[in-house]
Amino acid sequence: MQRIIPNFLVGGPPKCASTSLNFYLKQHPEIFMSPVKQTKFFSLDYDKGTDFYLQTYFSCVNEKMAGEATPTYFLLPFVVERIRKFNPEMKIIFCLRNPVERAFSGWSMRMNNGTEGLPFREALKENIKQRKIHSFIGEEGAKEWHADQKRNNVQDDAGFRTYIEGSMYAYNLKNYYAQFDPSQIKVIFLDSLKKNLHETMKEIFTFLGVDNTYQILNTEQKNTYKKSKIKFLEPVLGKNKKFSKILSNVMPKSFKEKILDKMYVEGSKDKITREDRKFAFEVFKNEITELEKLLMIDLSHWKLQ
Repeated sequence: MQRIIPNFLVGGPPKCASTSLNFYLKQHPEIFMSPVKQTKFFSLDYDKGTDFYLQTYFSCVNEKMAGEATPTYFLLPFVVERIRKFNPEMKIIFCLRNPVERAFSGWSMRMNNGTEGLPFREALKENIKQRKIHSFIGEEGAKEWHADQKRNNVQDDAGFRTYIEGSMYAYNLKNYYAQFDPSQIKVIFLDSLKKNLHETMKEIFTFLGVDNTYQILNTEQKNTYKKSKIKFLEPVLGKNKKFSKILSNVMPKSFKEKILDKMYVEGSKDKITREDRKFAFEVFKNEITELEKLLMIDLSHWKLQ
């Protein structure tokens, strides 16, 4: 029987080291990672068909495992059945972190790139209101998500806020467990990846069925956020990705290197206030408890305020 490609995914959630995992995994000689890190096939391009998707993997030759890393797969219920229909044997990796910190990191990124204009607490409140209207469940949810993403690429529109959806770990994992055998799902934690990189990667390699004695050689991958030095450009370049790409492509290389690249510095790490942390914890505390039950682990360190 011909092997189905891809046969594994790094499914997110956002702001949980998907970029780093992609970087580490592609170093393994038995693993092929999609040249396009986030294909977003199951969330945005599903209607183009599997032949379109498989073009991404045309250069995969002898690798045992082939996959991609699209962080939003974790928080979109409608993609789960699509993945199962494509490959019922798909293996899926999720990396989790403190849900409050994950949500704040997502907010901080959008504040810095100009796609969020509200303070963290107010943005969460708006997200709560949004959840009463939009659920991203089923094909109707898929249509809403697709329309929003298309609109977000061409207009000055912040798009859907998913600070809460991305941190609803128990809820989202249950959606996957309903479609896949638990043995096909590997859950790791960001703390473990940072503190015990090689041991955690060995667990992942074992899960994927590749040589688990292989040690990655380059561990310096960083997912740094670039923040504009010129404040008024953030709403223009941050919100309008299409315009940013066009601007970069039409500029002479010498000008781009001297001017455009110097307009950005590494984004600063915003600090969450104690009040905001307490508010966000109230939003996620039941999810933390449910995750403890689901995975049979102790997450007391996530409950410290």
